[in-house]
Amino acid sequence: MGIRTLYGTAGARGAIDAFARRFDVLELDALARDPAPKPATLKRWRKEAGPTLLISVVAPRALSALRPGAALDEALATLLEAQRLLQARWILLQPPTEVTPSELNRERLAKVVERIREGLGEAAPLVRIAWEPRGVWEPETAAALAARLGVDLALDPLADPREPFFHESLRYWRLGTVGGRTEFPPARLRYLAEVIAADSGERGSDEKGEAERAVVFATPHAPREAKRLRSLVESLSGRAPKGGGAVIRPRGSFALPDEDE
Repeated sequence: MGIRTLYGTAGARGAIDAFARRFDVLELDALARDPAPKPATLKRWRKEAGPTLLISVVAPRALSALRPGAALDEALATLLEAQRLLQARWILLQPPTEVTPSELNRERLAKVVERIREGLGEAAPLVRIAWEPRGVWEPETAAALAARLGVDLALDPLADPREPFFHESLRYWRLGTVGGRTEFPPARLRYLAEVIAADSGERGSDEKGEAERAVVFATPHAPREAKRLRSLVESLSGRAPKGGGAVIRPRGSFALPDEDE
């Protein structure tokens, strides 16, 4: 069975109910607000999202920092309550760049993931944990750790267009702009559309969601770019080979088309 690709953005950019009619995934980074949204607000957001929009909730900074202590404990409780009220499908951990690939930080990440799963209880099989490493992490190192921990790696596969990176653990594509750009380059959109179309089979996933991939744009023009990517994939799908599972290509094995085309 192929991979079911779900499209969305970081932030709704408007009313949630209107957003839900156009997209599959909404990434919410609301727990860092001061004051944080009240339970009634989270319940309202879930209601406005309707039955089909999947929510990804960004973990509080104190939890993603991975440092044991009272702040982490409080942040974990906040996250678990928000996940329950939002019925979030993903929990996104975004550690700061100070969280390097040291053995201590690997152990801390593993413990945080374990505590999240324990806190989710019976919902644990239905909720995916995504991890976006930042700073000096090499993609291969991060992918190996993500696979060992059973979490979804969250990265932009074309962050370095000279060496595109795809791995079976990369199930949360978080697409942004680099180098002062305000738009996602059209050539990269075309290339990603080809990758998605090539490994898309029948829509659907197993009960653990293992055949799902979130594609989340975190760009100034995210809604437009998410719609454009989905349209490109749909236009290519009729010519794409069926089946295939995850696309795994070694770094440096090919080059992107000229972005000025």
